[in-house]
Amino acid sequence: MKNININLGEIKLDTLNSNDFKDYWEMIANDQVAKKTGFEPVKDEIKAKMLFQSENEDHVTFVIRLVDSGKVIGLINLFPEIGENFEPVYDNLELGYFMNNNYQKRGYMTKALSAVIKNFDEASLIEATVDQNNKPSMKVLNKLGFHQIDKYDGYKTFELKLS
Repeated sequence: MKNININLGEIKLDTLNSNDFKDYWEMIANDQVAKKTGFEPVKDEIKAKMLFQSENEDHVTFVIRLVDSGKVIGLINLFPEIGENFEPVYDNLELGYFMNNNYQKRGYMTKALSAVIKNFDEASLIEATVDQNNKPSMKVLNKLGFHQIDKYDGYKTFELKLS
């Protein structure tokens, strides 16, 4: 995977660095962000630091950063799918993403995901699973060409074929 450093106007995509912890924790501790994304908010600083340190270990993490201030306002993760024998399948990726509440509904996530997809040529399929009540996230996926392929237990799964 090549390093991405892409300027998208008001925002840019790049990699997570040690100075980003405060912004990261602000997002993962937020109850609304957690609910929309399907995880429990992380209020404990030690646990948050452990998660922060693991961000690039078994998946690829991109940060969405404001160009003017350098503040991290969102994250995009790509994980290899897990195969039948619990081996990573790097050709099929799982997509996860979230954004600071204060910066939602501005088109930033659509712009950032579009850039990641255009610059990521190492897979043939990307899947994303979202809460069935998260209409904004489904709207973003549909704009990017994802199609719903499954629905279960309150979630919908979407896929995008890249090749």
